[in-house]
Order: sequence, then C-alpha cells, then structure tokens
Amino acid sequence: MPNCPKCGSKNTETKYDRIYCNTCGARCMNKQKQARTENRESNTAEVSATVPRIMSDKDLLKFLQVDMSEWRITKVVYGKSEGYRKDRSVTWDVVDGKVLDGRVRDSGKLLIRPLFSVKVWLEKKVQEIKARSEVELIKKEATAYAPKYKLIKRLKQKDAYLYEIAMPDLQLGRLVQAEEAGAASSPDLYVKKAEQAINELLEVPYPIERILFPIGNDFFNSNTAEMMTVHGTKQQDDVRWQRTYLLGKRMVIQAVETMTTLAPVDLVIIKGNHDEERIFYFGDTLESWFHNNPNVTVDNRPIGRKYYQYGKVLLGLAHGYYERDNKLDALMAHKVPELWAKSTFREWHLGDKHHKKDTLIKTDEMENGVMVRIFRSLADPSVWEFDKGFDGSLRAAEGLLWHKERGLKAQFTAAV
Repeated sequence: MPNCPKCGSKNTETKYDRIYCNTCGARCMNKQKQARTENRESNTAEVSATVPRIMSDKDLLKFLQVDMSEWRITKVVYGKSEGYRKDRSVTWDVVDGKVLDGRVRDSGKLLIRPLFSVKVWLEKKVQEIKARSEVELIKKEATAYAPKYKLIKRLKQKDAYLYEIAMPDLQLGRLVQAEEAGAASSPDLYVKKAEQAINELLEVPYPIERILFPIGNDFFNSNTAEMMTVHGTKQQDDVRWQRTYLLGKRMVIQAVETMTTLAPVDLVIIKGNHDEERIFYFGDTLESWFHNNPNVTVDNRPIGRKYYQYGKVLLGLAHGYYERDNKLDALMAHKVPELWAKSTFREWHLGDKHHKKDTLIKTDEMENGVMVRIFRSLADPSVWEFDKGFDGSLRAAEGLLWHKERGLKAQFTAAV
C-alpha cells in the first residue's frame, strides 16, 4: 500500500482516487491514481495505476511505492491510450514575487498525449520475510545476552610477534566409519582434534602481540540440513546438524577465550565451497557473541578474499577453490596497492587441497615475490577421497610466527 502523505504510515488503504490512513485518519488524494487490493489468505495483491511510461520491474515497484523487500512481481500487463490537451503556452512577468503581466498563447490546435496504464500482480515474499525476522531475532537475542568481557591490560613488549593459527578445512559434521575410509570421522572426534591442536600450538615460547585466527575454509562439511554443499554435492554427515553447529560454536568460543589470555585475537571468517552460507551465519554468531569483548575483533564480511597487514607483512586470506594460484600476486598488487606499497613480506594463505604446498611467485628478477602457502587439514578422508587415493597427507594444523620488520620467524606443526 502507498505511504500516507501526512504521517508516512504504511497502514493505508486506497479506494478510487483517495488514500485512507488507518494510523492518523488522513484522507488524501492519490496522485498516482492507483487502486490496490490485497488477499491476505493467499498473500497476493493487485495494483492498477496510470504510469508515465513502460518501466522495468524495479522502477515500476519504486514508482508504485511497493516495498521490494516484501513483494515480488508475478505478472505485468500494460495498456496504452491517447489523451488530448490544448496547445497553450503561458508567460508571466514577475518582480519581487508579484505578477505584473502575463500572456496566454493558444494555437487553437489539440496535442495528442500517450497515456499508459498498468496492472500488476504481486506475491508476498513470505519465506524471506520469515527468515529475515528469525535471523534478526536470533542476532538481537545474541547481542542482548552476549557476555561482557573486560579489556585485558598487557605489559608492552619490545620485540613481540603476530601469531597466526592456520586450521582450514576442518569439515565439521563428516561422519565416516573406519572400515569405509581407513579412519573414523565424527563431529565429536574433529572437535577433540581441533582443541588438541590449538592447545599444542598455543604453547609457543615467544612473546605474542596479536593472534590471527582465520575461521572457515570449509569449517563445516555441508551447507544444508540435507547434507549438501553450497554447489549441491551430497555429503556423508551426522544428520544432527544443529548439534554439529553448537559443537563448533562452543569449541571456537572456548579457543578464542583461551587465546585472549595471551594476546588480542583477530577472527577472520573465510568462506569455503562446502559451507558458504552456514559459515556466514556462524561468523554472525561469533560477531554477536564477542561484540562486548574489547580483546577480540571479528571480520565477517561476505567478500571471498581478505587482506591482513602486520607491519611489513601482508597476508592474503582465501579458500583457494576459486582462485588460480599463479594470479594471486597480481590480485594482491591490484586490489590493495596501498598495503602492497607498505609491505615487504607478502603471502597468500589457502586451504581447500588438504595438503601442504609452498609456491613462490616472483614479481621481478630479485628475490621479491609472493609466497602462496596451502595448508594441511585436520580432517581424515571421506569415502570419496579415500577411493580417489587422497588419503596420504599428514593431518595437522599450523602456527606461523611473524615479526613486524623481519617477516616469518618460525613455523609450528600440531599433528593429531
């Protein structure tokens, strides 16, 4: 329905050429000359109106003041007729806001003007409205009840480091019996492996200034309750997907809280090709949980490639499913030229392949270049991976120690 011209309320009704407001009681002329009827039982509506021209669906909805977040067009029918007016022109002489003289010129001719009418059939986006409401409610509740953390005061250290914990492709949710693929997989087992690896990596004997913890890269094995990836590939998962989600949430929150006892933590959410939608919701949950924690930042932007700078170190973070390795150096230089100019040590950190591989892409004849590192996974092979022979890699997470001025200091491996 059109908004009330007086109070702006959407609680209006139209009849013939008037708008009736159920909020303020106003009765106004409908300048658009439109009539609307809505069937609340079928969640449909019809709009008839005069329009200045034939428009695209988006422009038409905007002209008719229809909320595009709530309605979609199912059918449009335009009509065309002709209108007539006299060929007149008017000129006025005005001084200081007063009309001194005026003329009306009439050629005696009639001008033909095209008139357009339209009838639009609309359907309410019931499921989308319901989903948005539920997501907003969950986010509101999470924000309201998230714990409040105090800022941890730390002693300044002269030569501290950034510590990056790489744990891609956890594939949480995978359910495989040992006799099917040589090793058993389950959500509980993978959470235990992740906790063990993180605790081992946090025993690093160096002063830490910040911790970078990328989460995602197929953190979950599937994207839907039907155990399908975002591209529609069927997975063998625990059907209790809600339990898997909560296990992952509890594990990451506890890990981050432990990390904050050492240093502030930067959580960066990286989408994968298995769980692109689910990991966004997961990131939103973490963002809501930690929004009162001054020791944690969460980057849950849906963009596929993200950049992180620490002194002269520039890291590109992506899953590695969509990107071509030999183009990543050019992408980095082109997309973040200001960070590129400030950096000396440049690397891309990827997952997806479940095995370790380091490749240096030289950008000139010097030793200058971009290192592309592919990290291992903690996940044991699925039945498909086992049958294809992709089961020979070491299962591990890694820690990388970065110095602001001298780059990579050390690497640590936690094999479980």
